[in-house]
Amino acid sequence: MQASRKGHARRRVRVLGPGGLLSGVRGAALWGTGMVVAFTALLTRAVRRPVAVWLDVPLAEGLWALLVAAALVATVGLGGASIWHALMLPRLVRVRRVDAAIAALGVAMLLLAVAAGVAAAIDPALARALLLLALPLWAAGLAAVALAMATLLHARRRRSIRAASTVLILGAGLRGREVGPLLRRRVERGAQLWRSSLASRPGARIVVSGGQGADEVRSEASAMAEHLVAHLGVPQAVIDLEEASTTTRENLELSRPLITGPGRAPLAVVTSEYHAFRTAGLLERLGIEGSVVGARTRPSYRPGAIVREAFAVAAQRRWWCIAAAAGLWALAAWVLVTRP
Repeated sequence: MQASRKGHARRRVRVLGPGGLLSGVRGAALWGTGMVVAFTALLTRAVRRPVAVWLDVPLAEGLWALLVAAALVATVGLGGASIWHALMLPRLVRVRRVDAAIAALGVAMLLLAVAAGVAAAIDPALARALLLLALPLWAAGLAAVALAMATLLHARRRRSIRAASTVLILGAGLRGREVGPLLRRRVERGAQLWRSSLASRPGARIVVSGGQGADEVRSEASAMAEHLVAHLGVPQAVIDLEEASTTTRENLELSRPLITGPGRAPLAVVTSEYHAFRTAGLLERLGIEGSVVGARTRPSYRPGAIVREAFAVAAQRRWWCIAAAAGLWALAAWVLVTRP
């Protein structure tokens, strides 16, 4: 009986320990969120006294310090990354409307932080009102920082793939008729993985997935296939194309007939480093067995890329986000009425 209990305890340690917990998508999300919460709590203690003076509130009311700490983390994290994204993006990929929205978000968060600082010098009550009314924005910023941490943790704990029977390369924006820098790295990583798999899996295949966007002259899949053949020496006969998808979820769903079935496992999905965490989560939700391989991304692009990922996650759960924002605004209104 005691031996059984010891064995059960060891199994629990393996499951709950950092190594096991970080190995999955949920584990990385949990640890990333925990790190952001812990840092925000420490920052709250550090700013508690100056915030009491700045906002003219009793020192005992620590929730104001928590609000300011959350605003600082959100502004530096989400706002800073958004502005960086606006500066770096034109060098790397085609600028889309979502990128303009990200840039506007960064500027708005910076201006709001400056406005709160100026308002505190005029009337602390006005600064408190600004901080409260922007509560959904601070919460979104904290969530984006937690996503960034989860993405980094997931990348560090992800195991390398030795061999795959099917290599699925996910599409990204084109530059004219050619693959752009981000997509080229995905294609090169996919070709490298395919070649390394041939020794043990001579029938390995490559699936390229990506449709034609409204501002693209051809499908992303056709551009990837052309690059594989013309520049990387991959035979056309081993490449399958999926040319209808426009989102990551569609990449996986519409490619299912090409990546599942006899002789198709194990599956390796190749995408960019920053995109691997969300892709792994989608694989789990769709019930597709496979591993995600992240192609290297230029460091200057990573901060903004995480913001784009946060936008994508918010779009997937838009109604939950709207409900959360409404609840936070209601809370802010209640505080303003009861504690003007």
